[in-house]
Amino acid sequence: MKKILNIAILFLLIFNTSLVFAVDVDKPITDKDLENIEPSKSRMEAILEFFGESIENKTPIDPDASVLKFGYKNFEEFAKEYLKIFELTDISISEIKEFLSGTDETVIIEQSQENLDKLYSLIINDKYLRKKTGYFKTWKRGEKKGNKITAMALAVYINYEKEMAKITRNPNLEKVSRFAFSYGYVWGTGYYPYKTALEACEEDAKKYKLFGGECIIVDWRNPVTGEIKNMLKPSVELAKKIDERKKLKSKKEKKKVVAKVEEKTKELSIPVNLIIPVQVYIVEIDKKNFKTRITPDEVKNDFKVANSLWNKQGIEFKVVNIEKVKGNSKSIVKDLKWVKEKYMKSFKIDSKKQTTKSNGNKKYFRIITKLIDVNKNRNRNAINLFYIPYLPNKMQCGVAYTYALSKTVHSEVNKLRRQNWGFTIISEKSECHTRGETVAHELGHMISLGHKDRPNIDLMMWGHGKTIQKWQADKLRKYHSTYLKNRLYIN
Repeated sequence: MKKILNIAILFLLIFNTSLVFAVDVDKPITDKDLENIEPSKSRMEAILEFFGESIENKTPIDPDASVLKFGYKNFEEFAKEYLKIFELTDISISEIKEFLSGTDETVIIEQSQENLDKLYSLIINDKYLRKKTGYFKTWKRGEKKGNKITAMALAVYINYEKEMAKITRNPNLEKVSRFAFSYGYVWGTGYYPYKTALEACEEDAKKYKLFGGECIIVDWRNPVTGEIKNMLKPSVELAKKIDERKKLKSKKEKKKVVAKVEEKTKELSIPVNLIIPVQVYIVEIDKKNFKTRITPDEVKNDFKVANSLWNKQGIEFKVVNIEKVKGNSKSIVKDLKWVKEKYMKSFKIDSKKQTTKSNGNKKYFRIITKLIDVNKNRNRNAINLFYIPYLPNKMQCGVAYTYALSKTVHSEVNKLRRQNWGFTIISEKSECHTRGETVAHELGHMISLGHKDRPNIDLMMWGHGKTIQKWQADKLRKYHSTYLKNRLYIN
């Protein structure tokens, strides 16, 4: 009887002890569980959303001032990063700036035939268009593959309202904003070249990451008869908008958004009273152009940098273990090629939803989770952080996939928060912050902090900021207390 009683007591002790470390019983994670996990955004993704939103809402902006809000030193630094990431070689920095400058809402646009003809002429005689398209050569030949062409059409991607505003303001305008273009042709009767031209134009616009405009038919011609038509017509929707402006008794020019970088405030360090365990995995990969080189000592140095910032708010991220694991890289060469040729090139702005998106987001996420083998490599009682050679999405130097960033308060999401489901990935090669600052930034995301406050000053904003505000530390502590206090522990 005594033996049975002792066993019962031992069972109760073990059972009750386990409750301290895990409030939910873990089950294997499924694809459905991962649907709501939120990735942190890079500053390139965020600034493109900002420009897209400004154009969609017709909000005048100053590109030079706006880039400062996202931690860039100047517009040239942003433009060079943009061109490098998307591998665009034939667009100038001045063209990018002009494209992003938005529409002048103070102009009462005149959609006269004279102005329509002016826009048509600027497009048709654009030097880049003349150099790159085969439209005019095909027109002169008048045939394709031995067939006599009976109709041709040129489609271009432009912001019609913006260009008409520029012409109204300056009838002697010499150049329109950079535009995408393509053309279509048909032979025989009863066929129209418009669909082919428009679809190819939209593909070209995606290639150059254009947004805020649309593809429209500009030119139509018949090589047989020699007939040429300017297809530009006044926009009914724009005409209504102009009429409304004319009815307003007073018009106030919208002020430009000017970003001001504030002075860094002095911070007083407080004793460390919250220690958060972190499990580090060095994912070992040995592929050409994707080779692991980082050492445990370099990881420890990254955390020294990260903790030099978090310690000022009494918080420390303690590395409990650095483990080298084999990456699931059997298909990584193929996957990297897909990311470069498909994923990054399909990246575009959804100006209506005011978000960035790319075809294959789910596939990209599967590539990442497979590479680090996230289901196998997981410490349930620590924040999980992975080092890989670099993130295939080159807009990112680090990324946090976490339920802490989800705005959903559904019980299932809260359960996954308490189970500490999420992870962060750090690129060995870093061009954003020093790598230690990237670690500090992404760890903040893992425990609820988003991008907020002052660029180039605050750690959780873009740029090279290092300050952590008291309210941010308080928010982190609250999230930790609510969801992770009984989950995370240090042996």
